[in-house]
Amino acid sequence: MAEHLKEAGYPGQIDIDGTRSPVTYKLKARREDGGAFRVAVSLTAPRDWLLKQGFRKEALLVRQGGDEMPIHFEETLNVADNISVTLRADDAVIASRDELRRKFPELRMG
Repeated sequence: MAEHLKEAGYPGQIDIDGTRSPVTYKLKARREDGGAFRVAVSLTAPRDWLLKQGFRKEALLVRQGGDEMPIHFEETLNVADNISVTLRADDAVIASRDELRRKFPELRMG
């Protein structure tokens, strides 16, 4: 059974076609049965604001330390979607705690 390690929000920026705006992103880390770590990265933003910025499906999340990662909406965003939408990065699967600390220093786990 997977073990939940940490879930928290962090300040970052969303980059949509070169234009950056502040956002809060969420990291959710857990240890898998085999000992690997899985980190899910997501953020929630207003649909209309995203559309106004030109977002349709993909953007970049600029994390707290400056690392960039692609984030996406499951389909192409349009006015029929919920007023608030969640964008996600592909889950990161990491083999060791040291690698986890290097790739996601904001988690600061012991």
